[in-house]
Amino acid sequence: MEQHLNDFIEAHPDGWDHTAWTGLLNELEQEGYDVSDSDAVGYELEKRRLAWELRRRAVPGLGPKRIEAVVDRFGTLWSLQHAEAEELAEIKTIPGALAEKVVAAIR
Repeated sequence: MEQHLNDFIEAHPDGWDHTAWTGLLNELEQEGYDVSDSDAVGYELEKRRLAWELRRRAVPGLGPKRIEAVVDRFGTLWSLQHAEAEELAEIKTIPGALAEKVVAAIR
């Protein structure tokens, strides 16, 4: 499923609509994946989208471990876009100056 989700994000860099989402669910189901909990699939997709977007923005100092920490804390791109730098700096591996850079880059 991981590759399907990554491919979907690559194909929809600006987000997706309901039709694209249901198409993805149908594709996953046809491939034999359990999509009965579409909310869980959607949340996993959103977490992957957030990580993808953070890598794409290439903020200096924001490597894989810090990206993982941001994804664990915020979960979705929307949540991070609406967060303040102070909230991001609550992650113990993210210093305040880096938090400011991430917030500026993601908005």
